Amino acid sequence: MTIPSSVTEIGDYAFSGCSNLQSICIPNTVRRIGFEAFRHCTNLKSVVMPLLDFNFAQGIISGGAFLGCENMEYVILPDTMDIIADDAFAGCVNLKSFVSYKSGYRLASNQLPCGIIGVSAFMRCDSLLRVVLPDTITVIEDYAFACCKSLTTLDFPKSLLFIGWRAFWRCENLKALELPDSMISVEKEAFLKCPSLKTIRCSNPSVLYDAKLRKGIQII
Repeated sequence: MTIPSSVTEIGDYAFSGCSNLQSICIPNTVRRIGFEAFRHCTNLKSVVMPLLDFNFAQGIISGGAFLGCENMEYVILPDTMDIIADDAFAGCVNLKSFVSYKSGYRLASNQLPCGIIGVSAFMRCDSLLRVVLPDTITVIEDYAFACCKSLTTLDFPKSLLFIGWRAFWRCENLKALELPDSMISVEKEAFLKCPSLKTIRCSNPSVLYDAKLRKGIQII
């Protein structure tokens, strides 16, 4: 299904429970995807959104927007999508790839990125292998990627400041991480029960003081 370009917002619960919906292309006129807009669209496999018009406000994916879309396999979004709210993709157990592609957009000198990956946004995305986050993201909230047991590759943006409590709890196949120089804090147990995690590359190890990493993880 292709949403027409006359649409600027997809309302709360708009397509919730539409079990026959298989794919959706969202136009660059849409600024907000509403609360639980596509919740339990159990046959939805792909979501593609082209570049946003930079003259408008930030793009928002609201809480539970794609909650329980258990057959979704991939999501492609522009790097101008600033807020992915709580539980946005939680329980998408077949989601394999979440990619934010580059737009070439540059913030003006009087603008600050305020991007957020919300609480439990991708929790229990069992098949998620790869995550590439946009350069607008500054905060990864509590449990954001918890129980993503297949996750092996994660590219943190250079803008990232904060990783929340148990953000990557039980990411059992996550092997190595590189934290950007921008990091301010990694909260307690952010990488708890990540048995495959062997190395964390970090220019300022003090940001990991509260993380309570298990013995055997090498900080380089």
